[in-house]
This record gives sequence, structure tokens and C-alpha cells, in this order.
Amino acid sequence: MKYDVILLVAGAGKRMQKACNKVLLELEGRPVFAYSLSCFLADEDCRQIILVGRAQEYEAYRSYLSDRVCFVTGGKERQDSVRLGLIQVRSPYVMIHDGARPFISLEQLQALKRKPNSILAVPVKDTIKQVSGRKVEKTLPRDQLYQVQTPQFFESVLLQTVHKKAIKEGYQGTDDASLVERFSTQTVSIVSGSYANLKLTTPEDLLFAKSILKAQINR
Repeated sequence: MKYDVILLVAGAGKRMQKACNKVLLELEGRPVFAYSLSCFLADEDCRQIILVGRAQEYEAYRSYLSDRVCFVTGGKERQDSVRLGLIQVRSPYVMIHDGARPFISLEQLQALKRKPNSILAVPVKDTIKQVSGRKVEKTLPRDQLYQVQTPQFFESVLLQTVHKKAIKEGYQGTDDASLVERFSTQTVSIVSGSYANLKLTTPEDLLFAKSILKAQINR
């Protein structure tokens, strides 16, 4: 199943407590985003990788560009960046992935491709409380809650359509699946992800990522 991927690389370093874009931080000798880029390049079904980032950081990505990898300037918000990336999509299907998630695998990509209009997710392990004013209102049923990850995999026309509807209504979703849920009748399916597919957000996440890579190297 042929697809394009929008790889979002316009991350910030605020919560990472770094002055630079977190996807450009070095992780065992390579920038964070390069790990997921390599995974998509290894998938023969991936026709095009669209890096969506900041114009002023273009030079950081130039050496990675090729006949399969292009760069697009993103927008103010994540949703804006995805919409701008969608303009370049030519394949019937598209994946959306966060460049700050370096631990995706070909196995996960294959699982998504078997079920269009699906997202990676893992069951929530902790007890989740709904809180208001620092007071617990209720405990949410954990067996019905999932932690959503990327990539997310959709029919290209479907995702382009719901993004157009979102901008028309001025709606900002939490992810691309939320737009499909709001602006279409298409069911979004869950594909089992991995707890190792973490999004690097804090210094602790970066340290954990380094420990995962070292463990893989020492196997």
C-alpha cells in the first residue's frame, strides 16, 4: 500500500530545557528526527517523506533531502503544519508522524498499512482522575482509555478534506484523528503501538531514549 508521510520537525526545546529544536538534539550520534526518517526510508511503500519545519532551520535538513525527501515550511500550530504538508501529498494514503518519536518500527508501519484510517495507541496503565481546581471529580474507567501515538494513517483525500473543514470553522484538534472524528463519518481504528514509542519532551525522556538505544546496541 503506497503512501506519503508528513514528518513534523518544527518542534521546540522549551520543556526539554534546550535552546534549540528538540528534534535536532543529538541522540547517540544522530539527530532525533533522523531515526524515524531512516525507518520510513527503509519502507519500500513509502513514496515521499515531507519534512515540515521552520524556514530558518532549513539548513539543518538540507543534507537529508533527496528525490524521496522534501522540505516544506510549516505553520504557527501543528495543525497548520500538517495542512501545509498535505498540499504536497501525491499518494492515496498518508501517514503523519512526530519527528520527536524516534522509536517507530517497520513492524508498526506494516500493521498500520493493513488498516487504513487508523492510529497507533497503547492502553493507559495508570489510574486517571478527572480534576477541577485541583480537586478530583471522578475516576475515569481505565479499560476504555488509550494513549495515542504517531504515526497516524489515513486516506489522503479524507485527511485533506477534514483539514479544510477545520480551518473553515476555526477548529484546533489535538491530533489528526480528532479532525476525522469531528468532520467525517469515518471510523478511526486502533492499532497496537509500543510503550517504547515515546515522544521526547523532557530531559528525562532524552535520558530514557539514550538508555533504550544503548540496550539495543548491547544486545
